[in-house]
Amino acid sequence: MSKDMVALLKTAPDEESVEAALAAAGAEVWVSDVGDGGALKISDREGGQVVALVEAPILVQVPGELERLLGPEVAHLEPPIWWVEVHASEEVENAEVPALRFAAELSLRLDGEVWFDDPAYADRAGLRSR
Repeated sequence: MSKDMVALLKTAPDEESVEAALAAAGAEVWVSDVGDGGALKISDREGGQVVALVEAPILVQVPGELERLLGPEVAHLEPPIWWVEVHASEEVENAEVPALRFAAELSLRLDGEVWFDDPAYADRAGLRSR
């Protein structure tokens, strides 16, 4: 299982915004690619444990699809929207902190917002809850 969040972006992610989001995740983590699919692995520098997986962006173009998948709180977002899923490990304490910091920075830079399945994540990451 994982602690899930989704960056919902009006602008397509680019290398500069992803690098800034990775920097925002914190100095205590490092990043590596996962195969050829565009996914990224965020790992803890001390123990080397994977704290989060960032999936490759997906362009959502179907009206109503975001609401169907995530609920009425995202109904105001009109496609096209770039969907970037971030899965924080439940096995690593506070793994949601760098994961949510990554997603939040990406959404700040690319005119978006972050959906997450537990409002407590924002408090632990030092961010404003929705």
